[in-house]
Parts: sequence; structure tokens; C-alpha cells
Amino acid sequence: MAKALYDQIESEIEPHLVGNRQPTAALLAWFLNAVWRQDLPEVDDAICDGTGDKGIDGIVVDDDLNEIAIFQSKHRSKHDAGQGDKELRNLVGAAPYFESQQTIDGLLASNPNAELANLIRRLDLRERVANGATVTRLIFVTNGTLDPAGKGYVASITTAAPELEIWDQPRLGPIASRTRAPELRKDSVKLHACSAPTTMRMGSSELAVAIVPAAEIAALPGISDLSLFDPNVRLSKGRTRVNRDLAETIKDRADHVLFPAYHNGLTLLTYGLRTRGKTLSLDGITVVNGCQSLLTFSESRAADLRDLNVLVKVVQVEPNTRLTEKITFRSNNQNPVDIRDQRSTDNIQRALQAEVAERYGETFAYEIREGEKLQASQVLTNQEAAQLLMAVYLREPFNAVRKVHLFDTDYRRIFNRNVDGARLYFLKQVSDVLKEARANLRSDLKSSFASVRFTLAYLLAVQLERTTQGETLLEDPQQWLPSKTTEVRAALRDLLDEIVQSVNFFIQEEEQEKGDDFDPKITFKNRNGVREVEHAVDRDIRRILKRPGASAFLFNVEP
Repeated sequence: MAKALYDQIESEIEPHLVGNRQPTAALLAWFLNAVWRQDLPEVDDAICDGTGDKGIDGIVVDDDLNEIAIFQSKHRSKHDAGQGDKELRNLVGAAPYFESQQTIDGLLASNPNAELANLIRRLDLRERVANGATVTRLIFVTNGTLDPAGKGYVASITTAAPELEIWDQPRLGPIASRTRAPELRKDSVKLHACSAPTTMRMGSSELAVAIVPAAEIAALPGISDLSLFDPNVRLSKGRTRVNRDLAETIKDRADHVLFPAYHNGLTLLTYGLRTRGKTLSLDGITVVNGCQSLLTFSESRAADLRDLNVLVKVVQVEPNTRLTEKITFRSNNQNPVDIRDQRSTDNIQRALQAEVAERYGETFAYEIREGEKLQASQVLTNQEAAQLLMAVYLREPFNAVRKVHLFDTDYRRIFNRNVDGARLYFLKQVSDVLKEARANLRSDLKSSFASVRFTLAYLLAVQLERTTQGETLLEDPQQWLPSKTTEVRAALRDLLDEIVQSVNFFIQEEEQEKGDDFDPKITFKNRNGVREVEHAVDRDIRRILKRPGASAFLFNVEP
């Protein structure tokens, strides 16, 4: 088991071994990207490495929380290597360097290596500490396993501050499995082109371009179960206008001769590419661009594909390389694919989907691509998840309706390291309860429910915090869910009923006071409007709570 975990971690850190980066720094780079959920440019800015680093391999500052996290990593070359307490003590000993401007000056005066000194200056730590930023977390990352000395040391400082957090092989292994990029199908395939393909070398890779009969493309393995498209950013979008037009074109035999001229073609990846005459031999295969077209081909009658040819581009890639993801992104980026589609291959989304599948099986699934075939009885899309996370946890319901930002500028803020499968399951219950509450809204708010519901979700979160149970539910929903799903949903429904009544009354009062100048739709789309609704709801609920026994609608379900 240890060997399998070790190998999986090694596979994940390999793409981060770039330039002169050593394995220890590559391990930390992968951790910061996959676990700490930092963008790759931020990862580069956070890492320092080499001798004389004072036990510090990386620093990340959270400006929202005014917190500093210090990282140290240790890469082990053997799967059964232990991790003692020496490096752990060094990391703990580094925390005092950042207690004040004076201690930082002392650190810089002690001749640390140039990378650490530059990192301290680049992050402007001296100024940030002066403004109140403090070291709250010490994170040690290793692909080894704590030995008795390491475990004993950790146990001896459990109450010390700042907290020492250990990410060793048993903890990293499952994360590496979840963030693993989808692999190519292992099939060996031969394609017979209409003429000899054009080929060229691209460094260690090879490219072949050919015109191939659509009937051969339609017969590729893995179409029916969609496994041929695993790395693709999106799957079928259903019977869209483009798909319908393509199907009509296929049926029109007169158009077949010109099809390669106006169709963008398909992009295939393979681990092994050989060409001989008109034949392309592929070892391993996936389609990263052209999913919609290929599905349309496969659904067409064989007679309709006669004499229909399609442009095919085949790229040979190495296993465990970022080139696969880069080609997938760039080839789709030339077409109208939105940023949510592009994020479907991001390791955060893959890890969350895998975690949800492991934890909930067929009870609950997390959809990260359009057209996925998910068998679960409950499904939450990552778009709705992003909107609810923005409203419930970031407390910005007015931004939840701005879909363009969710997977772009706000992506890392929304899908931060606190988001896990349990929170997604909780948000699905919130979503369902919100849909039920729609029936109790005023008619004009029902019609504007797409934006109103995120303010309701925000207000629900605010009112949950009136009780210890509700506050804990938000932070750690797995204490209740899924074992007490029925009870939790009933309690959320009761609390939401009160909120909806208050919102209805608030809108009625605003209309009476402001007349035709008042537009309730705008209220839920800007910060000031949401704050006014919040104050009104809070006032009403405080008034209700003054009555004897009136607190029954608050969340009081025990875990």
C-alpha cells in the first residue's frame, strides 16, 4: 500500500520538476497547487529552496485573514522512508522569525539564502507583520511517513501555537489519487486516411494531420460510455442548434465533399504514434476537441457517413505530462467554450468530484462537465456550487449572479481549501430547500428567483449562526450529514420560512414607501440592497425571538 501511495505522489509531482527545481521543491509546488489551491504563478512566488533557508521552503500570506503560513517540505527517495523530528523542530523554530519587524530584520541580517531573502521582500512581510499579520500555521509536507520520533514530537506540541500541521504519505496519497489527470484509453487503434498524413516532430512529441473517413472516427472505442473524452473540458451539450445543423449536414450527401473545408476537425492524443503509408497506428487514445461532432457521427446511420471525411489532428504525448492539459485547454480555447468548461480539468474540480464519489457513492454526485452521465439520485453542478459558495461562505450573494467571475477572477477564493465534499453535500440540501421555498415568495420574487435565491441562501447562513449548532453545521456539516439529512432539511425549511415571510414584508413596505421608483429586482443584485434586506430580516427575527418559546424555528438539531 505504501509503495502505491508513494508512486502516485511521485507521478503527480513529476510535472513540477521544471528548470532547476529539486524534488523537495517540486513536492511543495504540487502541494500548494493541488491541496492549498494556489494558482501556479502564485506557487512560484511562494517557494524558496536550498541550503540556508532557516527551515523555510515556502510562505503564503492570506490577506483576508491576515495570516501567514510557513511551509517546509522533505522529499524521500524511498517509499518506506521514515520522517523523524529534526525537520519538524526546524520548522517550529522558524515561527519566531516573523513575530515583529525587528525579528524579520534579524532574520535578514543572519545571511539566509538569497531565495528566502527575496521571498521575504517580495511578500513585503515586514510591512504585513507591522499591520497585524501573524504566523498561524506551520505546514510540513513529506512523501515519507512519520516515524516514532516524529509522531512523539507532534504529540508533545499539540497545544502549542502556531499549529503544526503534518501532511505525510498516508495523508497525501489519497489527495494525489483524486487530483490525478484522466488517462488516455489504452486501446490500440488504426486509422486509414484518405491520403498519406502530414507529420512533423515537435521536440519529444510528434504531430500527424490527416483526412479520415467519418465512419472510422465514429467506430472509435469509448464513445458510448464517454470514456474516450475523459480529459475533455465538456461532454455533450444535448440537442443544440449547432448539433442539429451538423446532423442535417451529415444527411445532405451533396455537402459531404466540402465537409473538411468548413468543419474544424478533431484533436486526438495518443501515447504512441506511427505512420505507414495512409495508416496511422495509435497506442492509447483520447479526444480532447471535437466531442460534439464525434457524438453526432456515432449517432448517425452508416449510410449517412458514406463519403463523409473529417480533418483529424493526432498528437503524441508522454504519460504524466502537463502537455495533455495544455493541448486540451488551448484547442478548446479557440472555440466558444466558457471558463467553467475550462476549469473542468482543473485539479480542484477533479479532486472534489473524486472525493464526493468516494464519500457518497450513488447518493450524491458533483458535476464538473456538461453532459456527464452521473447515476446519483442527487447532483450538484459546479456552477451552482460556485454560486452558493459565494453566497453562503463568502457572504457575497450580489456577486453570485455574476457567473463570468465565478470560474475566473474569484475562482480560487470560492473553491478555497476549506471546500470539501461535505460542504458540497450541505449546499445541495440548501439548494433543494430554497427551491421548495420559492412557492412562498411574492409572485414578482418568484419570477426573479434566479437572483433572489442567493440572497435567501446568504440570509439563511446568517441566521444559522444564531445557534451553536447552526454555526457548527456551516463549518463542519459532516457531523450531521448525510445521517441526519431529513432532520437538517426540515430545520432549514422552518428557518427559511421565517426569512421568506420577512423578505416578502420588506418588499411590500418598500413598494408602499417608494412607489414606482422601487424595483425589487435590483435590490437583490447589489450590496446595499442586500444589506437593507438583511437588516429588515434580522430586525423581524429579533422581534419574534422576544416572544416566549419563539426560538423553535432556529436551528437546534443535535449532531
